[in-house]
Amino acid sequence: MKNYQSGVQSQNTGLLTVRNLSKKITMFGLMAGIAAASVLTSCKKEGNEPGSPSLKLNTEQALAPVAGGPALNLTDATGTVELGTDGVYTVKNYFVDQGIYSGTANHRPNGNYYFDFSQNDNKKGASSTTEPSSKIWDLSFSGTGNADIRVNTTPTVAAQIRYINQSFATVIGTYTAAGSAATAWTAGTTPPSVPFGHNRTVAAANPADYLAAAPGHVIKGWYNYYFGTHTLFGTTDLTLLVKDAAGSVYAVHIFSTYENATPVGTPPTNYSWLKLEYKKLP
Repeated sequence: MKNYQSGVQSQNTGLLTVRNLSKKITMFGLMAGIAAASVLTSCKKEGNEPGSPSLKLNTEQALAPVAGGPALNLTDATGTVELGTDGVYTVKNYFVDQGIYSGTANHRPNGNYYFDFSQNDNKKGASSTTEPSSKIWDLSFSGTGNADIRVNTTPTVAAQIRYINQSFATVIGTYTAAGSAATAWTAGTTPPSVPFGHNRTVAAANPADYLAAAPGHVIKGWYNYYFGTHTLFGTTDLTLLVKDAAGSVYAVHIFSTYENATPVGTPPTNYSWLKLEYKKLP
């Protein structure tokens, strides 16, 4: 039997020739090289090398739909985002299936949704009730129907929220000139509390009863609740202003928490499928 470490053969083969010794040394070097490469590869895997996509957690993805073009699918969620020729982004049927509905009838909370306006995309939570590990997001949607809005308060990436008692079309039409984002933000009002959502309970499913024009009423939430059918109605003349960590200001209008923006059933059962629109102010 050959001993590659000592360079000596068993007694019945005699001493190694110079040529044979050279071949065996070369073979030993090749085997050592292969072993070293294997160790390095193993170490890279254990160290989570950045070049391996399978080792990334909650990969960030920016969606960039073409103006007037097709809608793009949200990441880690059901729903789409599209860009109009007017610069307005529209998110439709935004739903994160987290399998944690609890409660009964019309009081069934789902897990939290997280949205980043600068990336036009949903962010995957670290769990169904905790924020993404990246910490980078602007608004979260939680509670029954995912109608409660919160902002990211994590230091260095915190967002802020205000609102204006005007329709979305009026706001983006008014604040379209360069530098108007700061003017719009100054004109906004800070919500009385966060989460921000419920405005008031209304007596009838009547549009005239849930607008800011209703007698003696000033909007302070994005939806009203009609107890008769346990239905949420989005206020059409309230616009949210969201300022992200980079200082960008977005005008945001939320339509509905129902699939295809239409409640089905009494009480409705087709939630939490959000529809919203937004535009970055210049």
